[in-house]
Amino acid sequence: MDRKWNLMSFAVVLGLSEVAILILFGIFVDYGWDGTPVSLRGQFLHDSHGNPNYRGPGTSAQELSQSRVSIPDSYSMFQDVHVMIFIGFGFLMTFMRRYGYGGVGFNFILASLVTQWSILMRGFFEMPENHYRIRLDMNKIIAAEFSAGTILISLGVVLGKLSPVQYVIMVVVETVLAMVNEYIVLYLYGAVDVGGTITIHLFGAYFGLALARTIHRREWSTDMFNDLKYGTHYNDLFSMCGTVFLFMFWPSFNAALAVGDSRYRAIFNTYLAISSSVIGGFVTCWIVKNGKFTMDIVQNGTLSGGVIVGSVCTLYLYPWGSILCGLMAGVISSLGFHYVTPFLDRRWGIHDTCGVHNLHAMPALFGTFISAIVAACATPEVYGSSYFLLFPNFAPSNTSQDYFALKQIYPDLLPGSGRTPTGQAANQLASLITTIGIGLIGGVLTGAVSLR
Repeated sequence: MDRKWNLMSFAVVLGLSEVAILILFGIFVDYGWDGTPVSLRGQFLHDSHGNPNYRGPGTSAQELSQSRVSIPDSYSMFQDVHVMIFIGFGFLMTFMRRYGYGGVGFNFILASLVTQWSILMRGFFEMPENHYRIRLDMNKIIAAEFSAGTILISLGVVLGKLSPVQYVIMVVVETVLAMVNEYIVLYLYGAVDVGGTITIHLFGAYFGLALARTIHRREWSTDMFNDLKYGTHYNDLFSMCGTVFLFMFWPSFNAALAVGDSRYRAIFNTYLAISSSVIGGFVTCWIVKNGKFTMDIVQNGTLSGGVIVGSVCTLYLYPWGSILCGLMAGVISSLGFHYVTPFLDRRWGIHDTCGVHNLHAMPALFGTFISAIVAACATPEVYGSSYFLLFPNFAPSNTSQDYFALKQIYPDLLPGSGRTPTGQAANQLASLITTIGIGLIGGVLTGAVSLR
């Protein structure tokens, strides 16, 4: 009976989770502006205290005009992100010789679950007073894909170590914590993080690492367990397919939620950064491996350029700066695979199945510091009319005379908090500390309470 229940428990837990989501969607979720007939769009125009820097549609007429993302402009990028999540991440995990099916399968299942669950969780944070409906639009769909990316990063740390039911518990809990962290970072701190360096890569990596340490078993560090990772040529080829898909579509991932001229900068900066991280990864691998290329570095370290520029991709990083950041990320990530991963496993009991610390955590740390530097250097002379769009908190409050003067120049300007570039840099760093803290505490508590 116990064995039969263990076999059926995954289907029961997953099915009940979907039923709960179905009920919540029925109560709270409706179509947004683009999916609503023109005659009924007046219901969107109500008061709100929403921050335009936070992902999601605005709720006043002015905010709607600024934050709406139309289907023709965004659906192609959504499809690119979709490919990254379900093909890129999925096939990247097929490098494991005896767990390739599990890597692709659980990637498919958990990402599908998280995209629905995160729409609800994010919607609850954005829900305005006295209007208890979550309005579905392209921003929310794309942001749901980003949430799936956060979960899959954590999955890469503990791949092959949990039962199917434990995976479901992990992603349900982590999604809630990820939305809390996103609300704090993007809404309360007003951090610039369009590409998710802080809220996606940093959070997902440290949650997974803390979880792996909490549930650590000594046998995971033995050669017998790690035999899972010794791939055949076919495993490595499938994993390289995932790497190439991620490489191709990463500019869309970073630019999907950007608007105006900042979307072009996001594409340009990401393209140059990830291309140069390939060069940095291969060169470093060749040096530390004595004239050889190893698949763990080639499959993962070469992608780190997309991570490091996620927070600054919409800003004036300049083309040479993008190349420098990507090259640095490729070197750092590759050195991490060679030196840091064995050290964490041997000395700290942190067994990182997919090397998430090297691809996501370390480049995200450096990327956040870079975002603080770039934000501190921001000036109206450089950004022009994009200055207050990229840094909405720089705008004066609506009680200031400066605000009304600027309103004559920028008719769509929304009131801010009068933050300085130095203050923005401080908030970028505060976001780093907060994200690491929530990720570590969340991973430890999830492992200690639910998954041991």
